[in-house]
Amino acid sequence: MDSVISPPRALKPTLTGKRRQKVDIFTDRGSRHLSRIDVRALPHLPGRNPSAVLSVGPFLFLPCAIGRKGIGVKQREGDSITPLGQYKITAWFHRIGQLKQCSTGCRIISPKTGWCDDPNSFAYNRKVSLPFRFGAESLWREDALYDIIGVINFNMRPRIRGRGSAIFLHVAGTGFPPTAGCVALPKAVLQKLKLRLAARPQVFIDNGFARRSPKIAEPTRILVAPN
Repeated sequence: MDSVISPPRALKPTLTGKRRQKVDIFTDRGSRHLSRIDVRALPHLPGRNPSAVLSVGPFLFLPCAIGRKGIGVKQREGDSITPLGQYKITAWFHRIGQLKQCSTGCRIISPKTGWCDDPNSFAYNRKVSLPFRFGAESLWREDALYDIIGVINFNMRPRIRGRGSAIFLHVAGTGFPPTAGCVALPKAVLQKLKLRLAARPQVFIDNGFARRSPKIAEPTRILVAPN
């Protein structure tokens, strides 16, 4: 069994002055909606699962789970790499009762809601209705990991078949186990974060402790699925 890294504690802001004030971006009504999320990998220790920190604004740093092979250039379906780059959260899905408030555009997850991960399908990396004649992952899960999902627009426009699919911001498991390539947070944190995020917030995923970011390899043959 793989060992699990104990999640780092959230860093507390240091404020100078005669009086320290508690900073909570989740409940500060005077602050604007947050339009940027940063995910940075922590140094990888031998024998430990990769880990990362998600930062929101200048004060809040939260432990998060990433792919079991860390952050890097994602080249194929199922490589367990969290994709390096700049993206946006383009849609939200949730099971009934998991979000107290949800703006227009949030979609309800039902037992028939799925996501196609089969490169042979023209619906590759798209939401589909189950049952589906090609391979698809069900978003209705008993382990609650998909109770809240923010869809990260990796490999969306254009879609390169086999490059990777279903990269989500979703609920983390107990002990922050590694994901298949997604970014995961505790459910309570994700519920509050959704309320503070602006529409289509940017997501910057970076291998923060690497000296140089690897260049994206150009595939020799590209099959682009229609949008």
